[in-house]
Amino acid sequence: MSADLTTTVAGLELKNPVIAASSEATATPDQIRACLDAGAAAVVAKSVNESAAAHANLRAAEYVLLDESLRPRPLGPAQRTDSLFCRSGLLEVELEEWAETLAAIDREAAAHDAYVVPSLIVADLDRAVEAAATFERAGLRWLELNVGAPHASEAPEGIGAGVELVRRIRKAVSLPLTVKLSATDSAVDALAAGADAVCIATRAMGFLPDLETRRPVLGTFAAVGGAWALPLTLHRVAKTHVAHPEASIVATNGARDGLDVARLLLAGASAVAFATAVLTDGPAALTRAVDELAGYCEQQGAAVRELIGEAARHVQTYEEVAIERRH
Repeated sequence: MSADLTTTVAGLELKNPVIAASSEATATPDQIRACLDAGAAAVVAKSVNESAAAHANLRAAEYVLLDESLRPRPLGPAQRTDSLFCRSGLLEVELEEWAETLAAIDREAAAHDAYVVPSLIVADLDRAVEAAATFERAGLRWLELNVGAPHASEAPEGIGAGVELVRRIRKAVSLPLTVKLSATDSAVDALAAGADAVCIATRAMGFLPDLETRRPVLGTFAAVGGAWALPLTLHRVAKTHVAHPEASIVATNGARDGLDVARLLLAGASAVAFATAVLTDGPAALTRAVDELAGYCEQQGAAVRELIGEAARHVQTYEEVAIERRH
């Protein structure tokens, strides 16, 4: 009997918990369709806003992989020991046209029990409110608001951050709303401001000198993430789930395969968003993740919904372990 992979995020029923996250791998209609064809239950399109500065940052984007010795190499198929080090920006599109494009693909996705999700980053809050309403009018069924992009510290003119931005967007639309947080944003505050789900992201800014040139790799500070970050993401997801077991959580940063999805489900996530794996290995990474997760669930004799939060609910404090060992 095949495994039951269905889950619920932001009140929406998903056929599986594997999502293609917003990235340069979801920036065009063809890329979005490829991720849907690969089996993703949802594809979050590359983030947008109206800022010319954010668009310029994307035109100057650079990506490298760092091996276990921190040696950079061009983007391509990645090993589990690799990290992604990058400088990015936002997609340059006309927002109404982009909304119509995404809505058309979302209608295609709906026929296969999947979703296409626009991702919005705030530059000017009034303009962001207008953009959110534009996505809803176009007929899209789900919205991501990213208030935690790590690049905001280096590109403040085009990328706004902070949970205080959520409330205005929530008032503007009735769409299910996922709020993507930084490593320091409060999930509690986001939920209180009206988020239907929170995306727990732990990617941070980093810095790496090149030992040969004695100059910065990429020439700037840059965002860094990798499989090494998975325990950090798991910790934050588990803490959020234990404190708020009813919260709908999407986890991102560190997951590379279907077993990582299972780990994040056990920590309390209802879905997992893949970015780096799709950038480096293509949409096939999504297919592998779904298949590996299905195999794990079949082996365990458990449905995805049964896994959510199971490990987190059995976490002991240091004091409890000490008492247990004494007896």
